[in-house]
Amino acid sequence: MEENMKKRLELLKKQHKQREYEKRVAFEKERLISEHIDFTKYYRFAGQDETDRINTVLYELPVRYNRPDFSKLLIEHKSQSINDLLQYENEDIWICCLCGSMELINLFSFGKMSSFIHDFENWYGISDYLFLLFNNFIDFIYIDDSGEIVKSKIAINE
Repeated sequence: MEENMKKRLELLKKQHKQREYEKRVAFEKERLISEHIDFTKYYRFAGQDETDRINTVLYELPVRYNRPDFSKLLIEHKSQSINDLLQYENEDIWICCLCGSMELINLFSFGKMSSFIHDFENWYGISDYLFLLFNNFIDFIYIDDSGEIVKSKIAINE
């Protein structure tokens, strides 16, 4: 009987922890939506399958000091201006925040690059490190806290 009580208590703890996590995720979603006037018009959140694909890319990315390790990645272009991204304005991207609460980091927003460029100051205010993953799940743009913009691919140098 005591063993059943312990198992039941563990189950209740897990359920409580999951509900708390879901509340914090809902709070982060609401915060993102409220900080962008037209969020629901231009963006949406990733579903579970999309989240799994994005997380696979993020986990396979070579990282050093919590940032992409560009010594192991192909750098296509470096820039200091968000306006350089206008050449990709019609591309679909996944916006990944690389700093902030764990709930924010695990939320991925989808939209057009043109919308992101227009809302750049809002996104940059939410997270100092942004990872923009193109819809092909290979090309990406990394924006760091100093505003440096690097376009690269998820291809490791051999």
